[in-house]
Amino acid sequence: MDFSTTIYDSTQHDNFYPPASTGQALTAGEITSFISEILSTLELEKLGEIYFRQLNGFFSLGGFSLSDIDTRWVYGNAKLSSTLVAMSLPGVTSQEGKQATAHYYFAVPLSLSERNALEQLHELFSKQVAQAQSFLRLHQMTTKDVLTGLGNRSGFDQALVRQLGWAQRHEEGFSLLVIDLDNFKSVNDSHGHREGDNVLVHVASQLQQVLRDEDEAFRFGGDEFCCLLDCQTQFQLECAASRIQLSINQSRYLRRMNVSCSLGGAIYREGDDTGKLFDRADEALYKVKQSGKNSYLAA
Repeated sequence: MDFSTTIYDSTQHDNFYPPASTGQALTAGEITSFISEILSTLELEKLGEIYFRQLNGFFSLGGFSLSDIDTRWVYGNAKLSSTLVAMSLPGVTSQEGKQATAHYYFAVPLSLSERNALEQLHELFSKQVAQAQSFLRLHQMTTKDVLTGLGNRSGFDQALVRQLGWAQRHEEGFSLLVIDLDNFKSVNDSHGHREGDNVLVHVASQLQQVLRDEDEAFRFGGDEFCCLLDCQTQFQLECAASRIQLSINQSRYLRRMNVSCSLGGAIYREGDDTGKLFDRADEALYKVKQSGKNSYLAA
């Protein structure tokens, strides 16, 4: 029996996980990673193994096991399948707020008992996904800065620990930039806190534009930002700092507000913990602020 599943929103356009290659056959050993890839877009990977254990039980009722299933999945329609079963996922939405639907593809029609078993399985699965998505949203609320949309202090702390662990296990370096806005207090004093908020949002947008996908930006607090960068040399770190500084200095709006930035950087060294790495970058930033602002220094 051929089987596949994927998750769509109600319009079948912004798919949660569009397949990389139409009709790609998966071996039994790849099934768990298959559903995990779908769920990774929702950041719900841990549900994958549970779901397919349940799915295995469903097929076992019909005399099938996972090792007997030639699993295929198709994009948008059932070209490779004779039976499509579409079921909504109550309480699960895409980032655009659209209703999610699970599409199950089978090479042969299901019997009434198999259809009933699939419906029971889907009901359990949909509850798991809805609960996990709710948990994810709560988690994001605690790690995202509401004003700028960047990670907040808590998000930064978690990401730094995670990045440090990766660096220690794989012996791969990374860098930290600490950024402080120059003359930000005068914006609040002269134009009010609403304009100050606009400056922070604008700076966050500039950071997102110049950073690469593998880099992360955070609002550390007040007018201070932090960036975790995939930079392993002083030259790479300096180039990244220069891109950020140039972007902020060339902004007409920030020039009008007389806002620039000072940056302190540090590259991960063997033996570093989160405190040591941050302190080096922060000390470099302090020296920049003492020497005239609007510049960059690495520790």
